[in-house]
Amino acid sequence: MGKIKNILYIMLMLMISMPLIQRTMPLFPETPLKGSFSMPEKPEANRKAIFDGSFQEAYNNYFEHTIGFRPFLVRLNNQVAYTLFDTAQAAGVVIGKEKYLYEINYIKAYKGWDFVGREKITEQAGKAAFVNEKLKAAGKTLLFVMAPGKASFFPEYIPDKYMAKPSGEATNAKVIRQEFGKLDLPLLDFNEWFVSMKDTATYPLYPQCGIHWSAYGVALALDSLIKVIEREQHINMIGFGWSGFDLPDTLRNPDYDIAEGMNLLFPIRPYRMAYPRLRFGPESGRIKPNAIVIADSYYWNIYGEGISARLFGSNNFWYYNEEAFNPEWENSRKVSELNLMDELSNADVIIVMATEANLYRFPYGFIDQVYDALNRGEQLYAGVHDSAGLTGVEARLQEIMRSIEMNPEYRALIQKKAGERGISYREMLRLDAEWILQHEAD
Repeated sequence: MGKIKNILYIMLMLMISMPLIQRTMPLFPETPLKGSFSMPEKPEANRKAIFDGSFQEAYNNYFEHTIGFRPFLVRLNNQVAYTLFDTAQAAGVVIGKEKYLYEINYIKAYKGWDFVGREKITEQAGKAAFVNEKLKAAGKTLLFVMAPGKASFFPEYIPDKYMAKPSGEATNAKVIRQEFGKLDLPLLDFNEWFVSMKDTATYPLYPQCGIHWSAYGVALALDSLIKVIEREQHINMIGFGWSGFDLPDTLRNPDYDIAEGMNLLFPIRPYRMAYPRLRFGPESGRIKPNAIVIADSYYWNIYGEGISARLFGSNNFWYYNEEAFNPEWENSRKVSELNLMDELSNADVIIVMATEANLYRFPYGFIDQVYDALNRGEQLYAGVHDSAGLTGVEARLQEIMRSIEMNPEYRALIQKKAGERGISYREMLRLDAEWILQHEAD
């Protein structure tokens, strides 16, 4: 009996000591946790911090986050909460009926709990109408896009405790449709479109364990978007379509993104998804319009996959109108550091897009910024694909500007010269084009 007690005691001590041993000299490989969180840094000890207790508190937090087997223990805890109590430990995640996963902000939007008020949306619509008129006069196409939302698409799986609560006065989506519609603003509503074809779509438009639209849904929406741009810009873009689908046993990114952030021990087994095999036509004789897309994470399915780079010339993605991305840049930039009028002048198409969970901040302050700039008298120039309808000298000038834009080396030279002279890129582009036109006449 004594031997058994000793063995049990040794085993207990070993179990208690293993996390510390693993932390000091890792014996077993550990898979890091997924999701967005920050690891605390090891605090520095000093007299003040030790005596006021802040060092001890900070070190305790640091120790807890670096203890051995922490990822495993977190996953174990999360799995117990999910399996036994139908609860997600990940912030903002809601487990719906039949294990459909949501983020709480989508449910808030669907129920109208984040409604910003009709007055604010009406004001934005009025400013948007003014901006749209100015952009249209410069030959540019402004499009507002409401991307689909999972709560609107799958309301039947939202837990009863949320559905039983009173809805808000209205939803942002409904009032945006109404107010933008009154002013005949160019609004593409993929949210309602997805819901309308929910029961007839060939493949799933939404994943069970992800928050973003499916690759199939993206392809359908993009096909429609291209047709609208072609009609508004009077151009033929590069052909876009798909030839068949992949139906793998495992999900591709980002169709499992919510579940991935839950950090469970055992994966959830959702239904299979379809992935279209995209194809693009030849570039010869086709136009790649310059685009600025101001959007939330839904656009990553298009930009991050390299799809937009195949369709657009200057391919700009302004994430929440805060961080700007362009494949030609080595690093992202702050939107606030860009010259707004120069960027708009260089663009042919401007798209402002949000899923339902982000409509409360739509259009991300972008319309306010353009509205204010135009009212300050800042100039907006016609783009390089806007020569349709022009005649004579101006039409030829636009052609020259377009040819310069199509040459990466020449475009870089224009940017350099603009910086040296302290003028905008657009002004420098036009000056060079005028110089070429003058010497053509000679």
